[in-house]
Amino acid sequence: MLSEHDVNLTYMQAWRAKKKALKFLRGHPVDSYSQLPSYLYILEKTYPGSVVKLQKTDDDCFLYAFVALSMSIKGLKYCRPVVVVDGTFLKSAYRGIMLTSSTMDAAGIILPLAYTVVDLENDAS
Repeated sequence: MLSEHDVNLTYMQAWRAKKKALKFLRGHPVDSYSQLPSYLYILEKTYPGSVVKLQKTDDDCFLYAFVALSMSIKGLKYCRPVVVVDGTFLKSAYRGIMLTSSTMDAAGIILPLAYTVVDLENDAS
């Protein structure tokens, strides 16, 4: 900032400016979650035969989302009978776990089968 704009900033000023800029560019996470039902609806209409589920609490809060696209469902019959399931923790304003499942076809190409976002890895989710 000093060399290009002749402005002297402290580390904290630069940090706060970066946070504000990212919030402006990405928006607030609440806005993203409010757009989730319409995103899943568009997925379902764009890819007929897909399995798309959204589970909310009684007070309209997000619980689970599950997506298995029709192309993956149709391609499963041409794949090896091995399915790999993996999960990763989401480290954002809203905690959760993203689970993915994939397999491999005869040519060795990985085919994603489904993905889901859940609150915990348990039988209910």
